[in-house]
Amino acid sequence: MSPLASAPPVAIVTALPEELSPILSRAHKLERVDRGRYVGFLGGTRVVLAVTGDGSGRAERAAKDLCREFGPSALFGAGIAGALSASLGLFDLVAARRVRDSGGVAPDPDPELLSRARSLGDPAGALLLTVDRPIVDPRQKASLAAALALEEPAAADMESSGWARAAASAGVPYAILRAVTDTASEPLPSYLSRSVGPEGGIRRGRVVAFALARPATLPALWRMRRRLGHGAEKLAAFLERLVGEAA
Repeated sequence: MSPLASAPPVAIVTALPEELSPILSRAHKLERVDRGRYVGFLGGTRVVLAVTGDGSGRAERAAKDLCREFGPSALFGAGIAGALSASLGLFDLVAARRVRDSGGVAPDPDPELLSRARSLGDPAGALLLTVDRPIVDPRQKASLAAALALEEPAAADMESSGWARAAASAGVPYAILRAVTDTASEPLPSYLSRSVGPEGGIRRGRVVAFALARPATLPALWRMRRRLGHGAEKLAAFLERLVGEAA
């Protein structure tokens, strides 16, 4: 039996409220359980939807709690990512074939969930590298790509390995889907890498303070925000199709 077709709910987690919002707008019979958590139906499938927070540590703790409390049949991580490979274009969708971080390779995604996602024709299989802070310099991206000796597309994010390890520790099959919102050749405002808090998340107040001191970077921040919204909408539409296949 497919992991999506079993009785418990399917869990869908994002790092940021902005990534979850378009999924919530597509859900039906939605009920808020507590702050950042909802239950309802997406594509005819019962789901639990949650924001874990950004940063690998926070993402792992929140996903572990979610798995323990709801016992989901499967867990999907969803969010934006930055391309490390030149072959990935803006708003491309990727599905994790492998996940790794500074600690090594995380437990593998569920092959059936990955196959189901890729059978819909949208996401490329990719390596997702979880990093401690945003990669803002194209030279850093190129260096990481070279160090990984890539034979597949790769993208960077800040939560995937946390979600992967949480799902694996709970015995829950998982898959991770991401939308590319900056390409391998694009620089980001340098202060983003200096705005990471002690728990690994981006401190938005510090980003605002840096940006106000450097107003020339404001257009780049607005562009990132617009892209986040577009990428999240594309992911929400894809997830609705994906979980609906098993309804």
